[in-house]
This record gives sequence, structure tokens and C-alpha cells, in this order.
Amino acid sequence: MFSKQIPIMYTMVVVNTIALAYTHASLTPAWLGIYIPAVLVSIAVLRTFRYWRVGKIGISAQQARQQLRQTIVLAGVLGSVFSFWALALFPYGTAQTQGHVAFFSGVTCLGIMVCLMHLRVAAFVLAVAAVGPTAIFLIFLGPSESVAVGFNLVIVSVAVLCILSRHSHHFGELISNQKELKDTLLRAHKLSKENELLANTDSLTGLANRRRFMSELDHRLSNAAGRDERFAVGILDLDGFKPVNDIYGHIAGDRLLIEVGQRLSELDSGTFIARLGGDEFGLILTGDLSDTDLQSTGDRICEMIGKPFELDSFTANIGGTLGLAQYPDAGTTAKELFEHSDYLLYVAKERSRGKAILFSEKHRSEIQETTGIKRCLQEADLEKELSVNFQFVVDSITGVPVGAEALARWTSPTLGIVSPDSFIKNAEQVGMINEITEILLRKSLDEALKWPGDLFVSFNLSAHDIGSSRHIEKICDIVKNSELPAERLTFEITETSLLLDLERANSTLHRLKGLGSKVALDDFGTGYSSLSYVQKLPIDRLKIDRSFISDLEENRASQAVVKTILDLCGNLGLDCIVEGVETAAQLAALRDLGHMKVQGYFFSKPLPGYDALTYLKMLPVSSWDASLSA
Repeated sequence: MFSKQIPIMYTMVVVNTIALAYTHASLTPAWLGIYIPAVLVSIAVLRTFRYWRVGKIGISAQQARQQLRQTIVLAGVLGSVFSFWALALFPYGTAQTQGHVAFFSGVTCLGIMVCLMHLRVAAFVLAVAAVGPTAIFLIFLGPSESVAVGFNLVIVSVAVLCILSRHSHHFGELISNQKELKDTLLRAHKLSKENELLANTDSLTGLANRRRFMSELDHRLSNAAGRDERFAVGILDLDGFKPVNDIYGHIAGDRLLIEVGQRLSELDSGTFIARLGGDEFGLILTGDLSDTDLQSTGDRICEMIGKPFELDSFTANIGGTLGLAQYPDAGTTAKELFEHSDYLLYVAKERSRGKAILFSEKHRSEIQETTGIKRCLQEADLEKELSVNFQFVVDSITGVPVGAEALARWTSPTLGIVSPDSFIKNAEQVGMINEITEILLRKSLDEALKWPGDLFVSFNLSAHDIGSSRHIEKICDIVKNSELPAERLTFEITETSLLLDLERANSTLHRLKGLGSKVALDDFGTGYSSLSYVQKLPIDRLKIDRSFISDLEENRASQAVVKTILDLCGNLGLDCIVEGVETAAQLAALRDLGHMKVQGYFFSKPLPGYDALTYLKMLPVSSWDASLSA
């Protein structure tokens, strides 16, 4: 604001000086009427140009202070020079020209003082250096008219200075308030930036968080739109992190996540890394990568994670499974790319754990099929469409059934028969698994109630089942309301279902045991800590995984594992069931190892309820006595 008023001030001085010089040019010597005003006008023009230039380019605070000091000095010097020059013209000419001189001196000085209202010191200096001499000269000139003009000039100048002083004070407060406001805005902006950083940063690893990842993905999509650019979205999940967390504690788990984040940060600078939550990380890989290049990069990332991590008190050996979806082949929106890479991670966990897997048209077909299954599940009449098949468990010596495992079946009017693996995992994803479990449990208990003897029925529970206390309440109610004795019911669980929350699982299993039911650990021998589960959990029965049976007759290692588990069960008083028996040779090899219960296609394929009952009724009555004694 002040830099704009100065050029106006000099412009007024130039105009008035030229006007005064013009009226006296013919009355005064050339040096007084032409040369001196020419020099003064030149100085004013140069100062005007300089202030105009400063207003265009801007200056620093220190330069501004220097300019203001120069203005104060020049106000005194130039004010005195202009004043004495004007008074030097007074003796020349007529009363009219003398009046012009007085007018020039008074009006010009007052105008300059107004222009200097934001620089109070300069206004006071000008009043002393210019107005003062002019007023004194007029007062002592003699005529009453001159004395009146001189006093009037003094009075008006004092009044103007008082007004300017007050205005300057208010202006100073305004500047101070503006500065405080600016400082407040700067602090608020800085705080906003800090909050934005915190809101977009994972507090543990220092990497970007899920929110920042999705924002970056949207940004990459915006940049790539309309251009022939490609990039890939990856979701990386750690294999074996949960055991580290459970065995060594959360501090060690956090330390491991930090180390993983640091190791991922060593990737190419063009790779965007984020921690999405838990032990899951997101990646955005840039560059026109071919499928081969992308697969190679993904494999390198998994190998990087697979190298041992040297922590404070132990070495952590984990792995990494990676799903990669490339733009635009796998999707053109953030939702598509993220969901497709997440689906690939799920697939890789099932089929090629510890490796990278790329999105393909095959996966697109699978996703479309999965979408259809989810939609049909949500529209299904589950009570009508769900059913249960039973695969019998028999005594390895007598071959007589002692129980059966209940297996879920779904026949959709739209899709036909859907495999259990497909509809169970999709039911988990859409939040329907608990409802399905309750329906299947009631149907299983109703069918088992029709069986002769004391045959048990095994029913599978997933991680979603044992992780919900409200759902377990309903399961307990179903068992209590059933006429089948709870002692004939066995709940089967897998190690995977225990990994999510061992403490909650332990509490749930004790609750189920409180009903009188039994608990079986399925797929025993394949997990990292199966023995610790036997020790910590209320287990009644172990089911040896079918992977040990496929080559049992030739593989001594498999025979040794089965024999060891049999001995363990004998020592701990646990039942033992061997799954996957399909040939007479496998059964003979098992009989050589000891007495157990077996299950597999050699004895019975999964049978619908009516066929299962028919199968049992066809057995001779004496066989039931044999099964009971067994």
C-alpha cells in the first residue's frame, strides 16, 4: 500500500513544480526558473520509477526497511530543497505569482504529508523541513494577508499531523494484527500439514498407510488416464508372521514389521510402498513392465522377504505372498485393481504360498464365478437348498462304522451343485457363514438322531464360527435343543482357525466341551505348532492329514509320522482318525502300525442323509455289537 502512494506523491510534486516553474520562467533567471526545477523534476521522476519497479518485483523485509529510512531522509532533504526553491521565487513577479508560490508550498507540502500518512516520522520531518520555513517566511513577510496564510498553514499542518498520527497508530495496529493473523495462519497451515502427514502415515513403520495408498492409486490413475501408461498394484501378505507374534510377543512382531518396511523401502525409488494394516503391505510399481518383467519383480520381492530377519534375540524366518494386478489389463479403477490384487493374494495363499502371482483372464473368470456365487448365496433359500452328506469313519480292524463326518452341500437353482470349497469361502466373505453353519448343524443333528447305535457325528467349525461369541451361543442352543445326546457330537477345527486368536479359541472349545461334546483337531501334522495345540487346548481326537497316507505303503517317513502320532494319542488318551484311505494297500499298512479309526473312499464316499441311513441299516446287527466293543 505504501509503495503505491509514493509514486502518487512524486507525480503530484512533478506536476506542481512544472506548473510553478512555468508561471515564473519569464520572470526569473534561467538557473532559478528552468535548471533547478528541471533537476528537481528529474529526481522526482527517478524516485517514482524506482518505487514503481520495486512494486513490480518485490523486495525483502530488510530492503524495505532500508527504503523507508531513505524516504525519511529524503523527506527532509527534498522537502527543504523544494521549499527554499519556491521561496526563492517569491521576490519575482506580481502578487498573483507570489500567491501561486504560497499555494504551491502549502498545498504540495500538505499533499505530501497525506501521502506519507503510513510513515509518521517522514510526515513530521517534512512538516519541520518544508512547512516550517514556509510558514515562518510568510509570517515575517509583513502584510497581514501573508501572516494569516502563514498561521493558517501552521494550524492546518498541525491538524493534519494529529490526524496522520492517529491514522498511523491505527495502521500500525492493523499491520500488527495482520502479522499475527498471518503467523496464526502459518501455524495452522503447518499443523494441518502435520495432521495430514499423521493421517496418511503408518505410525509403526513410517510408511504410507492404507488411506495414503488409495489416494496415491487414484492419483496414478488420473495421470495414466488418456495416456499409454502402465503400472501394477500389489498386495503383499507375510507368511508365518502370526507365530512370531504369538511366540515372541507383540513387541517382537512390531519390530519385525518395521524391518519388513525398511527392506521394502530398498526397492526401486519408483515403487510406492504402504502398510495396509496388520502384516499386509501395498505396492504400486511403475514402468511399462511386461508380464515376464512383472513376474520377475514380484518373485524378487518375495525372495527379499524370505531372507532371515535378525532381530534382537532371535532370527525370524518368514515369507511373503504377493498378488499383482496391472493397469489397464486387470482393471481401470482403483476399486477393481485393489480388489483384483487382493483376490490374487487369496488365490496365491491357497495355491502358491510364498510366491508372486499375476492377474490373468483365468482369474477374471474365477472372479465372475465368485461374484455369481455370492449373489446367488444372498438370494438363496438356504433352509431348502443346503443339505448334508456324511462320510463314515470305521474301525480299522473290524471295518464297522463308528461315526461319520458331516459335509456341507449346496444345490443352487441357478448354479446347480456348487462345491463346498467355493461356497464356503464366499459365504465367509459376504458374512453368511454363521447362518449357514447353524442351518447345517441342525440338519446334521436331525439326521444323526435316526442312526442306530451310538455313532458319533463330526461337524466342522471355521475360524469365523469359533471367533464369534454370539454365534457360539446359538450353536450351544442348537445342541441343547436337539434330542441327540451332546456326547455323540464332535466339533472339528483346523489349525488355521486357531491361528487368528488362540485365547478366544481356547475359551470357545471349553464352552463346547461343557455341553458334553468332543473336540477334534483336523489335518493334524501339517501345522507349525500342532503339538502345542494338543497341549494347550481341550482336544479329544486327532485326525491325521491325508497327505501322510497317499504313499504310506512305500514311504517309511510317512509311516514313522503316523506311528508317532498313534503313540502320542495312546499316551494322551486321545482318539485317532486317519483320513484319506482309498486303497486296500493303505489300510493294510495302517493295520501294521496299530489300531485306529479310518475314513476315506475305500469304505464310503460322502452319502446324502437317506443313503447314509440305508447304508447303516444294511449292516448286520452283530456289527453294532462289534463297534460298541471297539
